[in-house]
Amino acid sequence: MNTIIWLIIVAVMLIIEIFTMGLTTIWFSLGAVVAAIASGLEAPIWLQIVLFSVVSVIVMILVRPFAVKVINKERIKTNIEEIVGEKAVVIEEIDNEKEKGMVRFRGVEWMARSVDGSILAVDEIVTIDTVSGVKLIVRK
Repeated sequence: MNTIIWLIIVAVMLIIEIFTMGLTTIWFSLGAVVAAIASGLEAPIWLQIVLFSVVSVIVMILVRPFAVKVINKERIKTNIEEIVGEKAVVIEEIDNEKEKGMVRFRGVEWMARSVDGSILAVDEIVTIDTVSGVKLIVRK
């Protein structure tokens, strides 16, 4: 009977993984397969649970980083993260309440907002804190 329960857990985890595609439950399905085998060999329930837990965690720790790398292989890298911390010049006053503001960064004009809501004047040098869509979020 326990073997059937473990196989149901395998099926449920695989179905969840198919719908999420986030490498979140596949590890538990592998642990459940090992527990089902142990159940088939008439291992005690405590050993089945321990095997399920240990195998799930070990497989997740050892295989997940490699699997994520393979899955994200086709992700187009834009290097937008590398501009965080860089300096830009305010070319239009930044005022979050009026939803206006522009900065020039490497010769390109970007819409900008201040990270803390403060008003930043023209010609101020600001630091890029984050990128939100097509806007730079900056701080003084």
